This record gives sequence, C-alpha cells and structure tokens, in this order.
Amino acid sequence: MIDAYTVFGSQVRRHSTLGADDIPPEAVWIDLRNPTRDEEQAIERLCGIEVPTREEMREIEVSSRLYSEDGGDFMTASLVYGLDEGRPDFGPVTFILVGQRLVTLRYTNPRSFQIFATKLCRDGSDGASAPALAALNVYGPPPAPPKPSRSRGPTADSIAIGLLETVVDRVADLLESIASDLDRIGADIFRSSHTKTPTATADFKELLQRLGAAGDMSSRTRESLATLDRLLPFLQFVLDRRKPQKELKARVKAMARDVSSLNDFVSFLSNKTTFLLDTTVGMISIEQNAIIKIFSVAAVGFMPPTLVASIYGMNFAHMPELNWTFGYPLAIVLMVLTAVFPLMFFRYKKWL
Repeated sequence: MIDAYTVFGSQVRRHSTLGADDIPPEAVWIDLRNPTRDEEQAIERLCGIEVPTREEMREIEVSSRLYSEDGGDFMTASLVYGLDEGRPDFGPVTFILVGQRLVTLRYTNPRSFQIFATKLCRDGSDGASAPALAALNVYGPPPAPPKPSRSRGPTADSIAIGLLETVVDRVADLLESIASDLDRIGADIFRSSHTKTPTATADFKELLQRLGAAGDMSSRTRESLATLDRLLPFLQFVLDRRKPQKELKARVKAMARDVSSLNDFVSFLSNKTTFLLDTTVGMISIEQNAIIKIFSVAAVGFMPPTLVASIYGMNFAHMPELNWTFGYPLAIVLMVLTAVFPLMFFRYKKWL
C-alpha cells in the first residue's frame, strides 16, 4: 500500500491507499507499506532510485544499511512496533531521502508512523495563531498589521527528523514499560519471601518467564538503539550536504543525546534484570535447601526409633525383655524418646 503526503502552503494533505499509477508527483513523503513489485517499480520510476528488497533491509552490515546511491540517501533502522497490542517486536524500516522527497519502506506497522502522520496533517503550520497576535500590545497604540507569513510547510528533511523523533519517543515509552514491569517483578519476588507457604513452582516459573521477557525486550531495544545510534551521524552528514535549516541540525544533535541517554538506561535495566534473576534463583535455592533440610531432619529423627525396633525385632531365643509384662509399652516409650531427643537437640542448636 502507498500513502502519499503533499504540502499546500503550510498544510499537509494525506492521500491514502493509492495505486501504483496514482502517486502525486508533488508528494513530499511517500510511505510504502508491504509494497508489491508494481508499487516498487512505480517508486523507482518516479524517484530514479532502486528500492531495496526486504532481505537487503535485514542485513546487519552498516554499509548495507547506510549508503548513498543514485542521488538518494538510504538509512535503515530496526524500529519497535506492537506495543499497544501487548506483543512488542522489531522490524527494519528504510528511510530514503531523494531530492525534495522522503520515501519510507516498511513491512511492519509501527505506531510511531501513525502518531506522526496524524500530527503532521493536523498542525502542519508553525505560524502564530490569531489570538496570540491579538494579545500583543494590549496597551498603547494598536500594532501594525502583521506581515505576510513566510513560513512554509514541512520539507522532506523535517519530516524525516520528526518521524525519527517520534520513533525515539516510542522507544522511551517501551523502556518505561519495561522498568515498571521490573519494579512489579521485584515487589513480587520480595513479597514471596514473607509467605509461609513454599514458593511454589508455578509462581516462580511465572516470575522467571516475566524476567526472561523483560530481558529479551531490553536486549532487542538495545539493538534498535544501536541502529539509531549509527543512523544519526549518517543523517547529520547527509544534512550537511543538503544544507537544510540550522534548526534541523540542532534537532538531530538533541536526538543523538537522547539516544545516548536511552542506551545508558537500557544498561541500567539490563543490570536490574540480572539482579532480579539472581535474586529469584537464590530464593528458589533457599527454599529447596529448606525442603532438603526437613527431609534430612526427618531421616535423622527416625533413625533411633528404627534402631530400637530393629533390636527388638531380632529372632534370638534368649531375650530377657520378651517375658516382661511391660516390655511392649517400654519399647514404644523408648522409641518416642529417641525420636524427640534429636529434634530437641537440633532446636537447641538452632538448626531448625
């Protein structure tokens, strides 16, 4: 599918689900979603570039993800999607700056694209509003009529940077959700240590699964940030050649600092995941040792009564206790005493 965005003055209009032959030549942003071969050929004819295949987008070499060819600059990054559905995943997305046009190629549906497209079409103009102008100079002579606005609509460069800023914001949202989940996991782990029941196989199995999911998301987020970290210096180089507004270069530098901060936060989350994993495994080991200790004490407690019963179970002809009237009760009392005494000794030693 093809979505095209055209600029009229300071406003942006969206043309949704276009055919291969319906792309407006004045489009400043063309968004390709799961394109067919006919749609790819239409973009190649319109822009004079070769659209990368899905396999080429998945290559991990930097030279395959960031390059300039046929007058276009190709940048591929792994972006997160599926946060709202509760099934986050990552997929490659290619940004192509060619002339005064941005082409995005993707086989996933990141929420960041929808958020940015809605904002772009809603407030494409950056000019001051009429109420704001009327509020100036409340006292004194009336102000002179405002000069005609020279503000233009968004360019391909500003759209690409705004789209990447939205992507970085979504990555930050993902990291916040991972941090919140780790906080809940930590509370569940330490709360379980106060319960009287054994830790339960199902409860700790669920905790380990949640920790594994959080650790996997942290590592994959680090991978996504690594692609963005490589992309931004290349984008800065491209902007130096294209000579856009100075504001755009400053936004790219600020975005690079945000990505660096998010990388540090991912490292913190990875360390916290490792700590919680070690804590969970340690709690499981403590409970397993407690269970083994109970069995060991039970075995030691039953050894003396077993010894007494074994002695009086011997088949010798001459055993004086066999003719005693109170021989049987005495043997029972002896077995009970030999069982209670070791338990009292363990309690005295604080082994129980």
